[in-house]
Amino acid sequence: MTTAESGNATAITLTNLPPFAQRMRDAANLVWEEGYRQPFIRELGAGTLPTRKFAFYLKQDELYLNDYAKVHALALTKTDDAEIMKFMVDVQRSIFDVEKSLHGDYLASYGITPEEMARAKQSAFARAYTTHMLSVAYGGDLLDVLVAVLPCAWVYADYGQRLADEFADTLGDNPYKSWIDTYKTDEFWQSSAWLLAHIERFVADADERKREQLIELFIHGVENEYMFWASAYDEQMSWKPQWEAIDAQ
Repeated sequence: MTTAESGNATAITLTNLPPFAQRMRDAANLVWEEGYRQPFIRELGAGTLPTRKFAFYLKQDELYLNDYAKVHALALTKTDDAEIMKFMVDVQRSIFDVEKSLHGDYLASYGITPEEMARAKQSAFARAYTTHMLSVAYGGDLLDVLVAVLPCAWVYADYGQRLADEFADTLGDNPYKSWIDTYKTDEFWQSSAWLLAHIERFVADADERKREQLIELFIHGVENEYMFWASAYDEQMSWKPQWEAIDAQ
């Protein structure tokens, strides 16, 4: 979910994908489209999402970004390519200079203080997502890491652009307009385009078994994106409500 830019993948768009990217997108289509139709996204686009649900999401996303930055830091250890290393650094800079600034404004507007955020815990679903990405970052190769972080960047860019188009007539009065505005931009898309271009280059040397593993990894990430929003809509911290007190300890 970053706005790191790259000028090397401008030909790649949401409707003009390279072959392996299209294969991943097709494989994940069911959960991808169900994700766009789920209540959190629909009500966000319409501007009717209850603020407490968005605040729950924001807290979890703030904690998520800390781990997302660590994943990109670990990716630096997988390569000696200066251009790739620079991208990973730019993503981390964008997280702390852009994303967290947006979060800070939102959190403050909901009366959520830095002290409250310091005590916040990850939900079981957010923790499962970030733990998975971190495990890939520690144990996988560079291509694995690029695919593991791709769903976040790509899903947000796709949903941001689609929400902006679908709800264009009412966006001006939408309390979540700044969220949509952040993710609808071509600037944000370039982070996904960079990842897609480099994945396509590296996967050219991969055998079919490796490609299938990457597709499974990608689908798992898209599923985690779905659960991240679904659990925020339900304000669900744990797998069962009666376990939430345990998770909060």
